[in-house]
Amino acid sequence: MRQKHVLAIGGRNSTVDKVRKLGLRFSMVQLPDWVDERQYTSAERYAVLDYEDLGELLAVCRAWHRLDPFDAVVTFTEYGLENTSRCAIDLGIPGDNLAAVLVTRDKGKTRALLDEHGLSPVRHRVCRTLEDARGFLAAAGGEPIVVKPHDGGLSEGVFIVENEAVLAQRWERSSAARPGPVLAEEFLSGPEFSVESLSVDGVHEIVMITEKVTTPLPRFVELGHQMPARLDDADRGRVVDLVTAFLDLAGQRTGPAHTEIRLTPTGPKLIESQTRVGGDQIWEMCEFVTGTDMMAETIAALAGVAPPPRTPVAPAAAIRFFGYENLRVLDVSGVPEAERARGVVRVECDLAAGRELGPLTSSYHRQGYVLATGEDTEAAAVHAESARDLVEVKGEPLGRTPE
Repeated sequence: MRQKHVLAIGGRNSTVDKVRKLGLRFSMVQLPDWVDERQYTSAERYAVLDYEDLGELLAVCRAWHRLDPFDAVVTFTEYGLENTSRCAIDLGIPGDNLAAVLVTRDKGKTRALLDEHGLSPVRHRVCRTLEDARGFLAAAGGEPIVVKPHDGGLSEGVFIVENEAVLAQRWERSSAARPGPVLAEEFLSGPEFSVESLSVDGVHEIVMITEKVTTPLPRFVELGHQMPARLDDADRGRVVDLVTAFLDLAGQRTGPAHTEIRLTPTGPKLIESQTRVGGDQIWEMCEFVTGTDMMAETIAALAGVAPPPRTPVAPAAAIRFFGYENLRVLDVSGVPEAERARGVVRVECDLAAGRELGPLTSSYHRQGYVLATGEDTEAAAVHAESARDLVEVKGEPLGRTPE
């Protein structure tokens, strides 16, 4: 019997692990910066190219498909989502989720879809110039707004704008983060959560609701997560209903989604959604707590094989990131102690003597993390924070870039 063959567009070694977990063969297209020996030594075929270049991607994948046909194509990387769907359509294999990808990758389209159906209304404007944003801020009547790239990620270029005095500077930094327009929208107050879901043939399962810890305003860089979220039944029900309704409207077919919401005084409001697993090891934390391997189950559904069994290993999980900024690192100690601390699953620490750290303006600028589990959400968070605090960093301040 022929062993099924999956095409993977980008991804870390976790993607390789999931394909092999299912006993499938795979070929991979990878960005130059993400090339890894384990990937190219275990792949049937391996190409290094910019998969955002659709023409080059299709040329390679068509040739491979003729030689050794694929049974499905998958990606779990944000900037590979659109072209993976286009590749699935071109090759005539499972993996097309284009409708949902297009409406979620462009945050302006997400807002327009929500408005069209009267779901989670949020005042917003797609701005192509600073004057557009200035007009939206004026219309807000003294209330703060948020500016963000229309198709960005990793919290890059996302800023609150409290008044006219800071608008120009934050507009410039937001518009520089990604080409194209900037989305301005009303600031939503209240605690932030993400909702991890898994869809198969248009049927959506809410796998987990995750609490989030972010930097102080005006930035929104994520410094931690914990799950399960501590919500009462009424709020949980409203969050589940909102996200499920949105996934229906977006046309989400088969695959994971990571949807961010704020629980405002008037109920949950959707911030944005992406048709991929949650980053920051959220996908791994979901596996710990629910047993749901969203990547493996997606691959299994697309390739037509049995999904892996769900086997939870902990009641709760949490992650805390190292988020130093504007610092020249002189010495780092305590990592072994952190690794041995109660509840700790893993410590990843990129801090080292001599490293110079600039402003913390994106998830890219964090310096590693502590991942932990616990008997409940609070305990997991305490374990992660206590272990993180065991890592002692000595340094001297550098000049600070104004916000």
